[in-house]
Amino acid sequence: MCGKAAELMVALVLAMPHVSFAERDIINGQEFDTLCGFFRLAQRIRTLLDEMKGTSKVDVVIQKEKISDILFGTTAGDASKMVWKPLREMDCGKDSGNPTFEAGSTLVRDIICLCERRDLQQPSKKLCYEENTKHLDSSRWGDSAAHGKTWDDLKAKCEEVHEKGIPTQAEFQKRKDKLKAGIKERTDPTRREHLYTYGGGKEYGLQTCSGTPTQYDGVCVLYPRGSEQDNASGIKWLVELERLVKEVEKITKDEGTSKHTKPSSDGEPSMDAKPNSNLKPSTEGGSPTERSDEPRENRNPDAQTTTTTETQTGLTTARPPEEQKSSAKIILQCIWVFLFWLFV
Repeated sequence: MCGKAAELMVALVLAMPHVSFAERDIINGQEFDTLCGFFRLAQRIRTLLDEMKGTSKVDVVIQKEKISDILFGTTAGDASKMVWKPLREMDCGKDSGNPTFEAGSTLVRDIICLCERRDLQQPSKKLCYEENTKHLDSSRWGDSAAHGKTWDDLKAKCEEVHEKGIPTQAEFQKRKDKLKAGIKERTDPTRREHLYTYGGGKEYGLQTCSGTPTQYDGVCVLYPRGSEQDNASGIKWLVELERLVKEVEKITKDEGTSKHTKPSSDGEPSMDAKPNSNLKPSTEGGSPTERSDEPRENRNPDAQTTTTTETQTGLTTARPPEEQKSSAKIILQCIWVFLFWLFV
């Protein structure tokens, strides 16, 4: 048993999830992680509204349109239809000279600003995630189709993390706090700062986000300052998403949806457990499980025969919880013994 436990331990180490983007030596890795979290939250709202369509007393079409506006803008429906300015800094931000430009209009635009490389002037390190090696010709910044292809790759990377459950204000606030912690101010003493910096790979705020890695420029976005108390209050898509989360949470409570999917109380998205397909509904009592208060001698005498037949045909039945706990306890004890002999 202990030998098998040791093999299990090695298998678990090899099967551990990949290291978070933020833990690698990657520019904008933390920022990409954070904005991906908001994208997944918006997608969960869309899924929830789809499930409520036709059964809800509230017309959810308006809320679904708001999701599209938050992600892509009011005139688009996906990244390939978004309208882009001719220069990168006009979409991502510029806080030097006149005129100035700011980011924060849509979530997808900001993610692309943080993660799309230029052809020549590019960071020497990885950008957003390990496999991000594609380059975009700087003369094609206004090319909507090129950005659409970039977003397809970024979207697939964001969706590698699977989350379920009803989005809550507590979860949104936790994500927002993480975003606020990454926003940086400029330390330029010659002028008053107007915009905040997000990303760029520096410990301080930048003046321009044209994608050129210099002392005052980089791959980043520049956000409006908003209020002094909330450095993220000037981000348009964030304000709209927060308002939408409140609306959807109220709708689900009014509709009684929370009885079926319980929101998480710790600010984390809840995970839906898959039902056990091996438990078959009873044809007598209307219950999918056996009645625990019925005397054993009065139960179905063919139960043992049925179990044997299912085992022979390759079907697997669920073990009792006590047996599962016992096996888990034995394996855990063996792992501790293995670790003890390994390090002594």
